[in-house]
Amino acid sequence: MPVNPPAPTDPSTTSAWREVMALFDRWLQADAAQRAALLAQCQAQQPALFARLQALIAADAAAEAGQFLEAMPAGLPVSAALAQPGQRLGAWTLLEPIGSGGMGQVWRAERSDGLYSAQVAIKLLHERAAALDTATAAVQRARFAREGELLARLSHPHIARLLDAGLTPEGARFLVLEHVSGQAIDAWCDEHRLDLPARLRLFLQVCEAVAFAHNHLVVHRDLKPANILVTDEGQAKLLDFGVAKLLNDDAGFGDSDLTREGAAGLTPAYAAPEQLNGQPISTATDVYALGVLLFQLLCGQRPYAGSASTPAQLVRDIVDTEPLNLGAVQPTPEAAAARGA
Repeated sequence: MPVNPPAPTDPSTTSAWREVMALFDRWLQADAAQRAALLAQCQAQQPALFARLQALIAADAAAEAGQFLEAMPAGLPVSAALAQPGQRLGAWTLLEPIGSGGMGQVWRAERSDGLYSAQVAIKLLHERAAALDTATAAVQRARFAREGELLARLSHPHIARLLDAGLTPEGARFLVLEHVSGQAIDAWCDEHRLDLPARLRLFLQVCEAVAFAHNHLVVHRDLKPANILVTDEGQAKLLDFGVAKLLNDDAGFGDSDLTREGAAGLTPAYAAPEQLNGQPISTATDVYALGVLLFQLLCGQRPYAGSASTPAQLVRDIVDTEPLNLGAVQPTPEAAAARGA
């Protein structure tokens, strides 16, 4: 199949976006060799469009692969990470894995030096990310280290706290986080059949946490229900700053490299259009995701009219179409009942 990109175009125009989507469709249909040729020619002939094409490919991969804190798949071998039950990491003893994803694992652990009792969540890189000498592994290690740096800035009742950090015997970094026992915010609201005012009050807790992060120049970049847990006491906790961005320290954190790789960590269903088309990230990126979350909490669906049968179609729905008007949405009987309506 031919792989020549179209003639150079201003990437800020609607026509340029359609050209990128056409390139992406051709990339999806191509074999490995054709994909490599298409990417190489696009990078050489249309570097402005190449950044958007990379973002689309990364978003598609993220949608297929899942995210860091999804539920642990049944039967996942513990040897997939640099950890075993009962292993000591500093003052902490690992108990059991509770979450896993493409970059690492999260373990439930307990304090074991006798100074005090506590249970925590310990976040570890997968062995391949901790040990391999590749560009991708280096970016993952840098992103992991930066997550600890960012969390150290953020002490807020609705953000899971960073309690400690250290190195495994193999020299891999680990993070010790507040252990949050709870449900994703959308599931918690439905299970407790919260009415709309109660949902809004809970959503405001999330807004407080995000505003606090923004005041400290941190953009989360992956706000979604799975990263917002609600405790049994009804308190929202914001988790997982693994792809967060520090607004004023691009040079200090090597942020240009991390930002290019960061698209692979986003969740397309909650991503802002600028994340999917390679444009600059700002606090507005999180505000967009909050809007999608609020829409879902209020009516039981996200604000996209398309069927979104594939990740590529979902990207088109987000970027090319106007969001649904909340007042025009007819919730399902189940969604209405869960909201006391």
